[in-house]
Amino acid sequence: MEVVPSISSALQIYLDAIGPQTLNHYLGDDGEWWRLDDAGWAAVRGQLHDPLRALASLTNDAPYPEKYEFGYDGKDIHSRIFGRKPGAVTAVRFGLPLSWLKTHGPQRVRELALALAAPLPFSSGHAGLSVTGFLEVVRIMDEVVPQLLPHPGVDVQNLSQTALEIGTRLRVPHWLTFIGDPALKQMGGPDFLRAQLHAPGTTVESLDASRAVVTLGSAPEGGGPDQPLPAYRELARVLEPWAYHPKSCPGFSPEDAFLRWERRFLD
Repeated sequence: MEVVPSISSALQIYLDAIGPQTLNHYLGDDGEWWRLDDAGWAAVRGQLHDPLRALASLTNDAPYPEKYEFGYDGKDIHSRIFGRKPGAVTAVRFGLPLSWLKTHGPQRVRELALALAAPLPFSSGHAGLSVTGFLEVVRIMDEVVPQLLPHPGVDVQNLSQTALEIGTRLRVPHWLTFIGDPALKQMGGPDFLRAQLHAPGTTVESLDASRAVVTLGSAPEGGGPDQPLPAYRELARVLEPWAYHPKSCPGFSPEDAFLRWERRFLD
């Protein structure tokens, strides 16, 4: 399936929401960050249309955590180079800083997430609080992640690793969990989810015949000693048969802490 038109449509929706000049740097094929001017956009369009492995990364030059980020990892999964990677998929990520959430409110973030998902032929997806950063990933993993371990509602993910392994499985739980086929069909559709999920504030919405979104409350929550996140735990247990659990996360130290982190809503 040719997904670049869908990716381009979603990227335009994102740019319309954050402002067309907000993203001002892109990652060049040489591994250096370059100014996102007219020539830069031409280079990005070339990256998006690479028929074998399309990689594109866009961000702004504000310091962390005021980062806006777009990341795309496109693949011809039928190519021989992915023959030993049966879980390889095309993946895309849109990032907003916490200040955007505070300014516009969680309902606007949810509306934007649904708008971004609309043109995408996804098997799975999610939205919620997350640690990320193209430009400062070493510092973030070393300094920020340890502080977040007591807050299980905040996600830590390596997009490139996930896109090589996840296949049609799901990363759960998150504030918004998007579920498409084949997982949605295998579990019995939205009615199965409605029958299994009873936590206050949890909703299940059908997007079309093969896609649904589960929303855990009116806003994303970080969790902590006084915020146990029962809705997140309930969703994790219900969707465990279809869940993806990576074995490691580059930069997450110590490694056994990541394995415990992955099962934080299950054990």
